[in-house]
Amino acid sequence: MISAGTTLNDRYLLTARIGGGGMGEVWRADDSVLGRVVAVKVLMPALTDRPTFAKRFQNEARAMATLRHPGVVDVYDYGSCQVGERRVSFLVMEYVDGESLDRLLTRAALTPEATMRLVAEVADALAAAHEQGIVHRDVKPANLMIRADGRVSLTDFGIAHSVSAGQLTATGTMLCSAGYCAPEQATASDVTPAVDVYALGVVAYECLTGRLPYDGDTPVQIIFKHLNAPLPPLPRDVPPAPRHVVARAMEKTPDRRWPSASAMAAAAREAAERPGAEPRRRRGMTVTLAISAALLATVVLSTPMLMQQRAQQLPVRDRVVPVEVLLPTGQPSSGAPERQQGKPLPVRATPTPRVTVSGGVTVTITPTAPPPKPTPTATPTATPTPTPTVTRTPDPEPTSEPSVSASPEPTVEPTVEPSGTVEPVRQQESG
Repeated sequence: MISAGTTLNDRYLLTARIGGGGMGEVWRADDSVLGRVVAVKVLMPALTDRPTFAKRFQNEARAMATLRHPGVVDVYDYGSCQVGERRVSFLVMEYVDGESLDRLLTRAALTPEATMRLVAEVADALAAAHEQGIVHRDVKPANLMIRADGRVSLTDFGIAHSVSAGQLTATGTMLCSAGYCAPEQATASDVTPAVDVYALGVVAYECLTGRLPYDGDTPVQIIFKHLNAPLPPLPRDVPPAPRHVVARAMEKTPDRRWPSASAMAAAAREAAERPGAEPRRRRGMTVTLAISAALLATVVLSTPMLMQQRAQQLPVRDRVVPVEVLLPTGQPSSGAPERQQGKPLPVRATPTPRVTVSGGVTVTITPTAPPPKPTPTATPTATPTPTPTVTRTPDPEPTSEPSVSASPEPTVEPTVEPSGTVEPVRQQESG
């Protein structure tokens, strides 16, 4: 049984218990070889007996030892020894003179500016770890130590991915603390640095509000909310910039979060300096909308010109031109027939919209529908007299295309079939 006064490897004398959790306990100890105070993480004996866990813990301890960053607690040693009847594995780390963030938050929440400064420091430390290929996987206030000078340091790298307290199961199948678990961690997806970005967003939310965004009676309920529930709104007094930092870090989809811990650190610093500034993403959207509006206006203004150029390139038979429709007004008594001009109608012109037959008669036609098979109803006969006799059945709205036959010496007037019989007048050639 581990207790005060226990010596590990005949070197580290445990003096006081600092804290503990489901995977072990943290002790303050004296290093009898180097004469300094250290922190010793002692793993639970039941976990030490598992060879796969012990090996993984050792590999992560070695990786931690390669990190050199002001925001990362230094790792000095790793070992195992026999204590009583059981073997114990332990990790020796730098002793931080301060307190953990979770203890600090029990007294009061942080201001938005202080929260953003803390987030920036932690994100810098995470970025250094990510560059070494190490993912913390258990970023939470209990693993953030606030030093006496106000600086923040990360602890327990590479341990939480094997087992941690407050998990979905006791067998280590869920490798995160439930309250700070990214959605992809709970679904056994590939773990990437994005899980640390998400967890740091949860820490920032807790610093601003004094509570976790999702709670529940069991870890299962909490994980379910991380997967499906929308992010509860922050208090109204939280400025726009810190609000944006937290909201983007806690996106459900990893691709929509901050692309890296470094990017999140830069955004948090800017939010600390200018908390009331609008997020860059919104300014970018405004610029995008302005560009889109300018392009749309250009298209609208250039469309008539393009249509006009296109119309000029079409063959004559395909152009749309106004064609005058001459509607008869009644029976004239003599001379040229009286004509009434109808309103110009925009229709597709045919190759010969006007037909001139002998005798000076001009027939202007406007096709409005595909003509049915013409069925002549009458065959007007013209007599060669100086003043031709005209027989016309007026129809105010012809609906079919007349058929006109012209020859050098016509003997029969052209036949027009709208709905009745139209017999145009042959004018006497003058001179």
